[in-house]
Amino acid sequence: MDAIEQACSASKNREEQRVMETEGEQVGDGSDGELFTGLPNDMAMECLARVPSQSHRPMRQVCREWRRAVGSTEFSQRRRIARAAEDIVFLVQDLTAAGDGQRKNRSPPECWLTMANLTTGEWRRVKGAASWSTMPLFARCASAGDGRHVAVVGGWDPATFHPTRDVRVVDFAAGTWSRGQPMPDSRSFFGCAGGDGDVVVAGGHDGFKNALRSAFAYDVSTDAWRALPDMREERDEPRLVVASHGRVVAASGYPTAAQGAFRKTVECYTTGGDAWSDVGDMAPDTTGRTALASVGGKVWAVKAGEGGVREWDGAWRDVADGPPGMKACVEAVGIGDGAVFVFGTVANYTERGGEYAAWVMDAGAARWRRVPVPKGFGRFVFSAAAVRV
Repeated sequence: MDAIEQACSASKNREEQRVMETEGEQVGDGSDGELFTGLPNDMAMECLARVPSQSHRPMRQVCREWRRAVGSTEFSQRRRIARAAEDIVFLVQDLTAAGDGQRKNRSPPECWLTMANLTTGEWRRVKGAASWSTMPLFARCASAGDGRHVAVVGGWDPATFHPTRDVRVVDFAAGTWSRGQPMPDSRSFFGCAGGDGDVVVAGGHDGFKNALRSAFAYDVSTDAWRALPDMREERDEPRLVVASHGRVVAASGYPTAAQGAFRKTVECYTTGGDAWSDVGDMAPDTTGRTALASVGGKVWAVKAGEGGVREWDGAWRDVADGPPGMKACVEAVGIGDGAVFVFGTVANYTERGGEYAAWVMDAGAARWRRVPVPKGFGRFVFSAAAVRV
């Protein structure tokens, strides 16, 4: 995943960009349809499915049959069954975080997309094509929930500081980036979450700092946006999550008339419905320091301290304390079949020179473990998404 560098043009507003394959690659014809000569394809697929993801790039270069196999749904399913699947988190991070001694000397500021493999412990910067080697500032990312697509949506152009409608989609199984259909409008600091093949955006504010109620869903399979019903409340900087059964949950945020005064309210929309419904209060926290995540299809609210993790599935219940040593939660995202990844500040964090830390907790065990964050990756996170490869 470290060589996302080549790009090629595609029709219908999509610019296909190779991620896993090198320029000028020579691929065998695979005309006999066999994955391994003399070995049944079923057994061959079992072998391929156990290869670590860092070797999937060269596997795609062997022949067309291997490329099709590695990019198939069957390949992903067999990896899960064999317990060879790897949990990977994508983070939109501030490259020029305060306290690193570089912000004053770097113009314009930059954001990068980080890929953290929680199974192997490897962290990497994901490089794009020359036309967008860095991410827009404050961009949002979300997994579509189909096991292969992650979208990076919106943000500010780092040169003009104007909101962008850009959509970039990575198909992890196929090893390609593509340019998606632009967002229906320009907005900043919106909520973004994914599930059931869609990426949903809601709230934020327009170019005049008016908080928004509108929401849209992007279908990655058709590369098309559709309007959702407006939310009940204006929500600038909301927390958004897609839970099981097509439920979209929007929490917190603030209206135009109360800039920065985060509310506790929550509302929910079910796919196919005609309106959002009121859920009630999220948690006794109005600072915006509570992150939401979909864990096992249920909504988790995560913050620091005692009773910091709560689960909602029609009603709120306490799950566990917040991660030990965490001062404030920045982002949380569900991983695997029932675990959560959390990124936040540590107890001894200082605004100048402090870095961020990460934790993981399995819902069944209810015990946190600290995730080592390599030097240079302890930067502020604007958004997070996860896939199981």
